[in-house]
Amino acid sequence: MLEAAAAPTLPDVLLTPFSVRRRRESKGISVPAHVHQEGMLVLVHEGLVVVQSGGRVLSVLPGTLGWVPPGVLHGARWFGEARGSFLHVHPGICGRLPPVCRSWPSSRLIEALVERFTQGAWQDAPPSYQAQLFDVLLEELRQRSGEACVPLPMPADPRLQELANTLLDTPDDTAGIDEWAHRLNMSSRTLMRRFRRETGVTLGQWRQQARLLRALEMLFRGGSVTQVALSVGYESTSAFIGSFRTAFGMTPTRYLAGRA
Repeated sequence: MLEAAAAPTLPDVLLTPFSVRRRRESKGISVPAHVHQEGMLVLVHEGLVVVQSGGRVLSVLPGTLGWVPPGVLHGARWFGEARGSFLHVHPGICGRLPPVCRSWPSSRLIEALVERFTQGAWQDAPPSYQAQLFDVLLEELRQRSGEACVPLPMPADPRLQELANTLLDTPDDTAGIDEWAHRLNMSSRTLMRRFRRETGVTLGQWRQQARLLRALEMLFRGGSVTQVALSVGYESTSAFIGSFRTAFGMTPTRYLAGRA
């Protein structure tokens, strides 16, 4: 069951918090395209969230804070265990945040602030106190704005989306291009051409990036490097570490240590 507690944004309250937790489904939790009148910040604790907005795609990993501006049509799919803290941001102050969807690596300060926002009688706090804590959050985001997050282009074609979502949900899937082309009722050449046209990368490159994203999610949840390597479809730990180093410039252990 989806567990969520949400209240409509109040006119005199800067932030309206709620939380989500749900066990994994076979193809993740899908949120259809919709629009918020307010902005939304989401701190992901578990799982991988892929947010699609027009031609932009945002991959939000555990330990990452994502942002969706007000009035922006967006949909999302959550893979793995789903747990996150959400903050609806009053439209009157959304101009202090970016006009497009984006994400930032989190920090202990960000996590502490979000915890403060989502626990206790936040809406009963004095407006001046709310504003001061929100200012601290914005300043911390500015300090982390130069840190890159992991992109994952998603196709628009429904059949290619089915392929992409399946590969994200089951990263150890061993089906090749010919088998997927048969499943999708198209030729292998057409599949490769369309996928590259819609994502800008080959299907093989996309699959590797998807595996690394799911690997990061599992590593953040405490999985060992060997366990994660096998879970996302690598034949050996050394092959996984090599791919990870190529993508991120360091080993998984060093990467996680730098995000602590």
